[in-house]
Amino acid sequence: MPAQRPRLTIMGPLLRGSGELHIVGSNEVLTVADPDGTVHSLLALADGSRTRSEIYAELTVNYPLLGEQDVEAALCELEDLGLLEDCIGRGGSGRGRQMWRGPEQFVISSL
Repeated sequence: MPAQRPRLTIMGPLLRGSGELHIVGSNEVLTVADPDGTVHSLLALADGSRTRSEIYAELTVNYPLLGEQDVEAALCELEDLGLLEDCIGRGGSGRGRQMWRGPEQFVISSL
């Protein structure tokens, strides 16, 4: 079941550069193609305080051509990568867990 109020599963910084987003975990760095900063903005909004619809609404302020289906697909891809979890019904912050292995590169195809 998709996270109702998605939040990052890591505490590391989100570093942008050269059209990529580098998500820093405690042992690894995950690199995601992010030429226009959409993924960075999405992950910054995914703090567990917003629903999926609220994240979409806030993203469209800066990215008005973004479709709701695109955001939904990106959230699902990020969940599949282990970068997002549901804030609802979880004790503690849930942050600090690493849910991927090795230095990898991904393209969030929906954004």
